[in-house]
Amino acid sequence: MSGRDKNPYADTLNLPQTAFPMRAGLSAREPGWVQQWLDEDLYGKMRANRAGADKFIVHLGPPYANGHMHMGHALTYVLKDFIVRSKFMSGYDSPYVPGWDCHGLPIEWKVEQGIRESGKTRHDFSIKEIRDKCRSYASEWIATQMAEWQRFGCLGDWEDPYKTMNFKNEAGIVRELGKTLRRGLLYKGLRSTMWSTVEETALAEAEIEYKDKESTAVFVKFPVVGEENEFVVIWTTTPWTLPANRAIAYAEEETYVALKVESVNEGSLAKVGDTYWLAGKLQAEFIRAVGMSEFATVGKKVGKEFAGMQTQHPFYDRTAPLMAGFHVTTDAGTGFVHIAPAHGQEDFQIGKEAELDLHCPVQADGCYDETVADLPTTGEALQGINIWQAQDKILAETQQNGSLVHSYKMTHSYPVSWRSKAPLIFRATEQWFIGLDIPVAALENKTLREAALARIHAHNGQQGVQWVPGYGENRIGSMIANRPDWCISRQRAWGVPITIFTNKKTGEPVADEAVWEHIAAQVERLGIDAWETLSTEELLPDGWLEANGLTADDLTKATDIMDVWIDSGTSHAHVIRRENEQKGEASRFHRTDGKRPADLYLEGSDQHRGWFHSSLLTSVANYGDAPYETVVTNGFVVDGEGRKFSKSLGNGVEPRELLDTYGMDIIRLWVASSDYSEDIRYSEEIMKGMAEAYRRFRNTFRFLLGNMNGFTEADAVAHADLPALEQYMLHRLGQVLAQVQGHYDAFHFHKGYQVLYAFCNQDLSNFYFDVRKDVLYCDATDAARRQACQTVLMAIFKGLATHLAPLIPFTTDEAWRACFGEDQSVHLQEFTALEQAWQLDDAAALRWTTALQVRDEVNQRIEDELRTKGEVGANTDVAVTLADLHGLSVDTWQEVLNVSRVTAGAAQAVAKASGEKCPRCWTYHDALTDEGVCQRCDQAVSAYKQAAA
Repeated sequence: MSGRDKNPYADTLNLPQTAFPMRAGLSAREPGWVQQWLDEDLYGKMRANRAGADKFIVHLGPPYANGHMHMGHALTYVLKDFIVRSKFMSGYDSPYVPGWDCHGLPIEWKVEQGIRESGKTRHDFSIKEIRDKCRSYASEWIATQMAEWQRFGCLGDWEDPYKTMNFKNEAGIVRELGKTLRRGLLYKGLRSTMWSTVEETALAEAEIEYKDKESTAVFVKFPVVGEENEFVVIWTTTPWTLPANRAIAYAEEETYVALKVESVNEGSLAKVGDTYWLAGKLQAEFIRAVGMSEFATVGKKVGKEFAGMQTQHPFYDRTAPLMAGFHVTTDAGTGFVHIAPAHGQEDFQIGKEAELDLHCPVQADGCYDETVADLPTTGEALQGINIWQAQDKILAETQQNGSLVHSYKMTHSYPVSWRSKAPLIFRATEQWFIGLDIPVAALENKTLREAALARIHAHNGQQGVQWVPGYGENRIGSMIANRPDWCISRQRAWGVPITIFTNKKTGEPVADEAVWEHIAAQVERLGIDAWETLSTEELLPDGWLEANGLTADDLTKATDIMDVWIDSGTSHAHVIRRENEQKGEASRFHRTDGKRPADLYLEGSDQHRGWFHSSLLTSVANYGDAPYETVVTNGFVVDGEGRKFSKSLGNGVEPRELLDTYGMDIIRLWVASSDYSEDIRYSEEIMKGMAEAYRRFRNTFRFLLGNMNGFTEADAVAHADLPALEQYMLHRLGQVLAQVQGHYDAFHFHKGYQVLYAFCNQDLSNFYFDVRKDVLYCDATDAARRQACQTVLMAIFKGLATHLAPLIPFTTDEAWRACFGEDQSVHLQEFTALEQAWQLDDAAALRWTTALQVRDEVNQRIEDELRTKGEVGANTDVAVTLADLHGLSVDTWQEVLNVSRVTAGAAQAVAKASGEKCPRCWTYHDALTDEGVCQRCDQAVSAYKQAAA
């Protein structure tokens, strides 16, 4: 009621009263609420409230213990918190265990940086000393990240999180590796793997990214043995691999031509009289690049006709045979590919099949070993020289001996380590692999690849994993279908060791379960250092060597550590699974319903090649099933123009900055409002919009609380006794809450947010609150109509508070405690039950749909015919005639239209109300009472005076 401060009866009005402040002060107050939840063990109380209820397990993809939480963390962990909280409020017991990924090269690399800054190298420290530094580094960041994570308003078992560096978890990882070995999936083999010469270790695909790199591309001619001035020309962007050349590959069905050089441009390295073999499709580009001005085509062959031809290495005294190459294309180069089996993946495969020399002449640090001879023409030595530094020496050799036809610089996408950003190479080394194409008896003789794909997809009526959004199924499916065997060994210190003994007599790894359990027990007792510090005899069960006719010298101990993706990838076993159930061991966060897979995994879309991927393979390998029933994938945070956050662009933002500006509930609303199946846009304008949306929710709570002042649930009016308007509002409330619960169950939180926001904005602020202000302010405090309205306000409050609680937990808890007492928390409630009585029949619902349309029409007529002409101000200055009451009483229409008088007539009409204006409620009446107000206000004023007396 605008202008009520001038109302002489202001003191008699029931104006809103609440301690719930208009200004939230989120950034200042939220840390106190976080601490309060921890102090009162809110999470523990929620678990206790759901004791014995069905469980819903959201398993955590652990953050890496290295650096502050960024916006991607905020997005993903808030989404998980939405699910956990909504499941608790749906009546489930939804235990959620925070955790951290602790091992791996990123931390070890940071520790090494610190060592280098002190003037030392990693080789000045023992493995244990390196590990101790890494463990300390991880512990410091875990403490920081835990505080930041809690500040996001996320629930969880903060007292007992899992950390992959905890001895129990390290032992669990060892046990899982043993199971994989016993299933016949683990083997050691020589392979060409992606290698970081800076970090001196093999890398997995998930540890690789691609950056633009400038390389030197060369055309080099290999003399054809037995022919004068006839050459096969190869093209490569890695001249440093030429010392390892053992063959040349061709495409069997491609047409090749022999071009005889007759004249060249100035500066060309091509020689007049030479004959060059290359793919016919590429001759135009080749002629232009090498500067041939005149030539003659003197020969033509199909690729397979080169079988058996021998060429001479361009600078070493050995031959390079020509052979078919399945990977040869004519997209660029010459159609001939030089084969260095010690390097390229395809090269290795061809070299292995052809029984070529597979020795890798490049050491772990990227320097050539002693098998690489000096360059014969220049006399330059390559042994001990880094491959990138040696390229100039190799180019000088080929130029001086005449084998270089052309060289140039080119920029192309090149693999680099995502940690050091250093360029990677392929290097043939012995590594441990999990085989994807080995038939496994426990998997019904399917391969791991086949079994994993079967779990991803639903087949023949069998239920597969549910992927939300659906593109996740094809994304991970194609990755599993096309990936190579999983290289799980790393040549570093900070990680769980590959605890394998190999029998020197048989060459076979020891798979005995008793041995693996004994090793795991030592790791559980001493941590990963047990593998280094204990003797072979101590790592084996008592009497095992003698029983198997062996001595300690008959066993070789593996020296590598596991790929860090094994750590988190096996957490379904050593965190969720009731490990050692037979021993009666349990943990308060282990599920106890016997249903093994987690209900849900949620992470960013990059985890289809990361955690989703590794978890699936380890789970199918060891247990035959997927570790999850549903996988929810979110996109990445980008700026308002859709660009990836970048320091160079200056468009990034950190959660810490936003918390100081907006507070977490507004950030959570930003997450809730976004369709996370796509990349999520952030900008200051977007956040300002979310601040406005937050104010709508907060003002709604403030209105509800202010107008329920003094009302208790004992004052509630029975549904049958409620006025028609109140019955309709409960009908709408039920519709809204049912929709929201459906959206939450489908993990469509942005749709739930939209429904709740529209309800607050349209149904409440623009309609019900506007209509019922008159009753709430002007009726007597205990008037039946006012208490009926308050009954509905209470239902709306409970419905909104519980259904918004997963999204804005700080504000809803503040509002709930303001209503029911400081010792009460909304997070211990369930979603407001949807009462059957709320649902109107179809005819009644249709009447209200029509009534709201009529309301809009009448309001427009009032605006056009009266207000714009200055004849009326508020709707209370108006009388309305309706041709059709649509089954509602004139009193109800008066309330719905918020006018002074409604009558039934022949046609719809609006006019200035006649009679006297009540100075208290501003409605018009035929006559006022002796008090000078309308009859309704007279009763309210009398009640006020009696109470005051």
